[in-house]
Amino acid sequence: MRQWSIGVVAIVLMATCATAQERTLVLEGATLIDGTGKPPVADAVVVVRGNRIAAVGTRGQVQVPPGATVLRLNGRTILPGLIDGHVHLRDYQPPLFLPHGVTTIADIHNDTAWSIAEREALKQGRLKGPRLFVSGARVTGPNGPPTTDGSYVKDAAEARAYVRALVKAGVDHIKVDLTITDDQLRAVIEEANAAQIKVLGHTQNIKTAVAMGFKHMEHMDTMGRALLVQEGKNPRPQGTTPEAAVNPALFPPLIAEMARQGVYVNATLVLSWSPSTERWRDQAKDIAALLKDPGLAFVPADVKAAWAREPGRPRAGYEHVTEFLRQYSEAGGKILAASDTGCCAQIVPGLSLHYEMQMLTDMGITPMKALQGATLWAAEVIGQEKDLGSVEPGKLADFTIIDGDPLTDISATRNVRMVIKDGQVVDTAYDPNWVNPVPRPRRPSNP
Repeated sequence: MRQWSIGVVAIVLMATCATAQERTLVLEGATLIDGTGKPPVADAVVVVRGNRIAAVGTRGQVQVPPGATVLRLNGRTILPGLIDGHVHLRDYQPPLFLPHGVTTIADIHNDTAWSIAEREALKQGRLKGPRLFVSGARVTGPNGPPTTDGSYVKDAAEARAYVRALVKAGVDHIKVDLTITDDQLRAVIEEANAAQIKVLGHTQNIKTAVAMGFKHMEHMDTMGRALLVQEGKNPRPQGTTPEAAVNPALFPPLIAEMARQGVYVNATLVLSWSPSTERWRDQAKDIAALLKDPGLAFVPADVKAAWAREPGRPRAGYEHVTEFLRQYSEAGGKILAASDTGCCAQIVPGLSLHYEMQMLTDMGITPMKALQGATLWAAEVIGQEKDLGSVEPGKLADFTIIDGDPLTDISATRNVRMVIKDGQVVDTAYDPNWVNPVPRPRRPSNP
């Protein structure tokens, strides 16, 4: 993945020396899967001026500008730069995403000041890594234990004030915890709408949340709790999981309403459901190969050990989760491929996103929709679809170039051969001596 030819290195150097106004890059000859859900475009031509896409079409339809740098990509596939819409960034992680074609990540809960500083360092080029959007620290309420420093918002007024403080600090979206009350959730949604930013996260009852205008379901236990409450049952059943205890006959009405309201579902399959299938064995092989790279010396030893561990016992309810997600996709619902990187050390930044897509297709979701869950829909859920998520004129020039046809076999997304971010070919080789210039503080409020 990171073995670059002399020609590509030369292109990197040429792009670095040129100004954004002077630089014109053309991708020619590959098959384009543009992220919109449209059929693939064979023998595609994509023209990039500076860091924006100027034209998209086929050979003969789109003119190659004189003096452009042309990348001839015959036999390969162009995807939009991949987006992981569920990350809790750690300070060793920024270099780990680009080699897997992940050009954008969304942090949804982290130390507020640090995540904003990290975002700016990436934007300014002080760090090599993906584009970063952040929520700051989540909104934590009284319906459960407070954060470890004892803080939480006590009522709707405090929830409003906290969201306003986050907006003033410059966050890109808001993250809520399931410990907030319904009144607090309504206040958060109203304040976020006023600031024109999205709300993501956990909820006690997705049916109630959707009725308030909430558009994001994180993890599958949320679905289970909502339907157990509907039946008058304990939303936290003893001896099993909400997903296992739920009655699948109740799926269709909830699915219909969530799809009608445009709710994005983030199932976090690798995190919660890898032990329920044999797919983790494939990821283990990829991880074993990855760990042989001496360039990863900057990754802490305990993290590498966690990557290599077997995932443990299966979580009950996999069959119900499979059925719900399959039905939701068939109903037109949008399912995200987003990894929860940073939540638990066994999630491998960048690589696990590919296995989110793999596990979705294993459940019967089409490869095209799995790709959209890591491109356009991931951009939409964080409010960045104007610039990201698809290969269309006017958008930022982020591309992941792979070998193979992911619509035939989604595992082809793991065959990353080139990454382009902001119109420039990226050298994705790891630096074993890399150190984050913006250390993450170890505060009690960190997850």
